[in-house]
Amino acid sequence: MDEREVNLRDLLFEILLHWRSIIVWMLIGGVLSGSCSYIHLQYSDAARAEKLSLADLESKLSQSELAAVEQVLLNEYSCGRWQSYMENSARMRLNASRVYQADLIFAVTTGKALANPASVYLDILSSNDIYQFISKKIKGITISDAQELISVIQPGTLIQKQESCSFHITAIAGSKKVCHALSEAVQAYIASIRGPIADTYGDHDVTVLKDTIAASRSTSVMQEQIDMKYKIGSLRSETGVMIDEFSEMQLQYYRLRTADDNEKTKSSAKENPGETRASHVYLQSAVWGCIFAVIIYVFVLFFLYIIDNRLRYTDDCAVLYQIPTLGRIPAVQKPKFFFNGIDRQLYKHRDKERHIISDKKAACLAAAAVQIASQKKELHQIYGVSCGLLPEAAANAAREIQHILDADQVELLRADNILYDSDAVHLLNGNAHGAVLIEKAGSVQYKEIRRALDLLRRLEIDVLGMIIIE
Repeated sequence: MDEREVNLRDLLFEILLHWRSIIVWMLIGGVLSGSCSYIHLQYSDAARAEKLSLADLESKLSQSELAAVEQVLLNEYSCGRWQSYMENSARMRLNASRVYQADLIFAVTTGKALANPASVYLDILSSNDIYQFISKKIKGITISDAQELISVIQPGTLIQKQESCSFHITAIAGSKKVCHALSEAVQAYIASIRGPIADTYGDHDVTVLKDTIAASRSTSVMQEQIDMKYKIGSLRSETGVMIDEFSEMQLQYYRLRTADDNEKTKSSAKENPGETRASHVYLQSAVWGCIFAVIIYVFVLFFLYIIDNRLRYTDDCAVLYQIPTLGRIPAVQKPKFFFNGIDRQLYKHRDKERHIISDKKAACLAAAAVQIASQKKELHQIYGVSCGLLPEAAANAAREIQHILDADQVELLRADNILYDSDAVHLLNGNAHGAVLIEKAGSVQYKEIRRALDLLRRLEIDVLGMIIIE
C-alpha cells in the first residue's frame, strides 16, 4: 500500500524552513493590503468631495431641520462635558458605599464688649482662598477637588453680640488617610486666618469642639452619581433617536459639522485628524494583510506537503512496501547565506530526536546491512537498482557503498533507471538474483517504487531492501 502517515513534526519544520519566503509573503501582503486601503480612502475622500458643501446644505435645509441638527450637536457636547466630569470629578470617583467624613465644629469665643467675628470666618470660608490653601497643602488635591470634598455648613442664626458662636465644616474622601489630611489642612487654614481677624475685630479664641472621622455609606453622593449617569444616558438616548429621524441631507450636514468641529479641535492641538485616522487605517490594513498572506502561504505549503507523492527520508519501507530499510544516508545540510544561523537552529531542533551520524559512517552501516542480507540469501553478487537516474550526490553515496562491499568480498553492480532504460532491464534479466533499491528522497514517486518492485518480482529477483539517501 502507498498510504503513509503525515509526521506533524516534519511538517512543522518543513514550513519553518521556508521562513525567508514567509517574510517575503508578509511584506507582499502588507504592501498590497496597505495600497488597497490607500486607494479606497482616496476614492472615499473624492466621493465625499463631490457631495454638497456645508453652505449648500444650509441653504437647502429648513430652519427646523437646522435647529434639530444644532440640538443634537449641543446634546453631544453636553454629554462629552458631563462624561468628562464623571471621569475627573473627585466626588464622582468616590465609592459611595464607603465614604470617610470628617466633622469639624469650631467655637468662636469673645469678651462681652466685643462683637463675635464668627460671621467673618464664614465669609472668608465661602471664598476660594481655603481651597487654594488646601490644594497647596495636600499633594494630588486640586482646587476643584477641594471645592467638591469640603463643605461649610451655614448656621441657622448668628447673633453678632453673642459671646460664643460656632460653625461647622465637613470633609469627605475615599480613604481615611486623605480625609485626615483634609481635616488637618482645614484646621491649619483656620489657624492661619485667626491672626488677621484678631487684629481687626479684637482678640478671640477659636476652639475645636468636635473633630471626628467616620466611614459610612453616603446616600447623597450615591444619588448624585446615579443622577449624573441617568442624565448622560437619557441625553444620549434622546440624541440617538433624533439622529435616526434625520433625513439624508440632515445626516450629511451633521457629518460635515462634526468633521469640521473635529478638525478645529485637532488643529488647535496641532494635529491633523485625517492623517491620524488614515495612518491608523493603513497600519491596520497592512497588519491584516501580513497575517492573511502568511496564513495563505502556510496553507499552500501544507497542501503541497500533503499531496506530495515522492519518497521521503523518514518513510518506513516495511510499512509501505513490506521490505526492510537497510540504511539511511543523511545529507550534509548547507544553510543558506542569509541569516544561516536560523537554519542551523532549525536543523538542530529537527534532528534532536534522531541519532545523527556522518554520511561516511551511514554508508558503512548500510553496506554492513546489505552484506548481512546477501549472506542470508547466500548471494555473492547483488545489484543496486534505482527507478530513475540518481542525482550526482546520491550516485556518489551509492559508489561509496559499492567500494565498501568490494572490500568485503560482496560484488555490488549498478543498474540505474530500470523503469525507463531497456538495457538495464536486459542486464538484470537472467543475471541478477538479488537486488537492493537505492533511491534519493524527493526524486522518486511512490508509484515508481511500486512499479520497480513489481518488475523485479516478475524477473524473479529477490529484493533485499532499500537504502534511502537524503
